[in-house]
Amino acid sequence: MSGRVLVVDDVATNRLLLRAKLSTAYYDVVVAENGTQALDLARSEQPDMIMLDVMMPDMDGFTVCRILKSQEATAHIPVIMVTALDTPEERVRGLEVGADDFLSKPFNDLALFARVRNLMRMKMMFDELRLRDMTSRELGLTDFITEQDMDPEMGGPIMLAPKCVADGEHWASELNEKLGVSTIVTYSERESMNLAQLELPDCFVVHQDLLEGGDGLRLVSALRARPETRQSAVILVVENGDIQTAAKGLDLGASDYIEAPFDVSELIARIRSQLRRKRYSDRLRSNVRDGLKMAVIDPLTGIYNRRYASVHMGRVMERAREVGGVFAVMMVDLDRFKNVNDRYGHDAGDAVLREFSRRLQENIRGVDLVARFGGEEFFVAMPDVDEDAAAKAAERIRAAVEGTPVVLPGGAGEVHVTVSIGVAIADAHETDPDAIIKRADQALFEAKEAGRNRVTFSAAA
Repeated sequence: MSGRVLVVDDVATNRLLLRAKLSTAYYDVVVAENGTQALDLARSEQPDMIMLDVMMPDMDGFTVCRILKSQEATAHIPVIMVTALDTPEERVRGLEVGADDFLSKPFNDLALFARVRNLMRMKMMFDELRLRDMTSRELGLTDFITEQDMDPEMGGPIMLAPKCVADGEHWASELNEKLGVSTIVTYSERESMNLAQLELPDCFVVHQDLLEGGDGLRLVSALRARPETRQSAVILVVENGDIQTAAKGLDLGASDYIEAPFDVSELIARIRSQLRRKRYSDRLRSNVRDGLKMAVIDPLTGIYNRRYASVHMGRVMERAREVGGVFAVMMVDLDRFKNVNDRYGHDAGDAVLREFSRRLQENIRGVDLVARFGGEEFFVAMPDVDEDAAAKAAERIRAAVEGTPVVLPGGAGEVHVTVSIGVAIADAHETDPDAIIKRADQALFEAKEAGRNRVTFSAAA
């Protein structure tokens, strides 16, 4: 997973060491030697992550982090604070000013890369949500929000899965008193999953070893796999120094980890940080879902309409220019759809369109955008996708539609349908979204002319 990392340290050897470590993992590294320079580079370079030393001469890392998190242009960038004084007080102070994580000097490479990968994944997810939220705001449908606007103490509950009854009672007592949220204590994997579906906790605190021989890592993986708990925060508790388990937990989907034994004030600070982040992601999703519903959602299929897709294309192109990447645009059309309406009626035609829309969405990534352009014509925008990946996605869509007939409402039987797909690949140099869509439309026309039920690529621009 590549990305750009800003390393901030007043000691040249520390900057060189971190640059070397990160570069070997193919991260693009930018360096700053003081807080002022770090703020300037964060705004101008827009890194995917900032590694920020705590002790610096002009302003300390806490001050720099507070400024970064208070400004719209940089508030969304994850910050790892780097310190030689690894105390609970320092970690709590850093979390309170907005830091996303901590690393202690000297670095443990396993911990370093696990935390970097984890925050890079989080950044990619938030970037996509923010991209769609920005589109909504440009259409005048939502207001601007930041993570700092979110109240971490609202809502709940928090589910605790400790290794023993005494820990569970202690954690629950402290969280109830200092966070003011309800807690649920559970001691087995089975009980945790059953209760999670009923209570839908905002945050889980899971020890690596559970009672009844339970495996905390397996529970973390299961929580991330289920739609009901996928968006919840998960903090993994590992025994002191077990970096290997911590790294595995982050790769399995844990939001954060804390090493036991720990000061409960640090756990509370980490929970506050995770809840604030969850409120922000929930609000962004809500903005996209609810704010756009009337203006830019197709009422029949429930997907975006042409108006939204046109604005979003600009964002996809902007993203391609920022990273020097490529993207794909598809035009997808149901073959001989008029025959369905003529033979079975418009209610049947509507059912086919809804079912086709569902299959289309099931066969693209979450980051891709699908929209209905009108009638039986649909549009797909796929960021960071080359010709080979686009060809596989298009063929997957085509096969999913052809493979199973659509059951018609009212016992009217079923109908077999197929689709033709035109694909255009574009890169950072292209500036006209309409021209890209026109190329995909021309490729669609060629697929129709060649016999339908096929995928055709446009000629390069």
